[in-house]
Amino acid sequence: MAADHDKNDPLKFLKTIYLGDRGVTGISMDSVRKTVKIHIDCISRVRGENWNYYTDEDLENGAIVFIGCKKFFFDTNGILPSDFIEIESVEQTADDEYSIVFDVSSYSFDEKRLVPAKLKIIFQSVHLESCDGKVIDK
Repeated sequence: MAADHDKNDPLKFLKTIYLGDRGVTGISMDSVRKTVKIHIDCISRVRGENWNYYTDEDLENGAIVFIGCKKFFFDTNGILPSDFIEIESVEQTADDEYSIVFDVSSYSFDEKRLVPAKLKIIFQSVHLESCDGKVIDK
């Protein structure tokens, strides 16, 4: 069952997501459906001013799903993101268009340093998805 994205303000919705100390487990794209999924080991929700260690709605092995993707930029400096993920910025760029930038830097044991990496997506709507496919859009 599809989520009703008309009720979901992407700017407000993304402010309810906490990713501190969480890791990317995968990134998948469906070019035909214009969706991008960022799979994350645990997604927490912010239901107050701050996260404050709220875990009642934690989504283990879930995904942030971007719908109506128009552009996808991935600058990884050659690494596969498998570690840190942080929302760096979110903004509305047009009436029905938004931009999000993630920091997906990863530590390289070979290079003994943190390798910077960015992911930017231009999209129309967003929701969360559980590991069993349940859509969470509130």
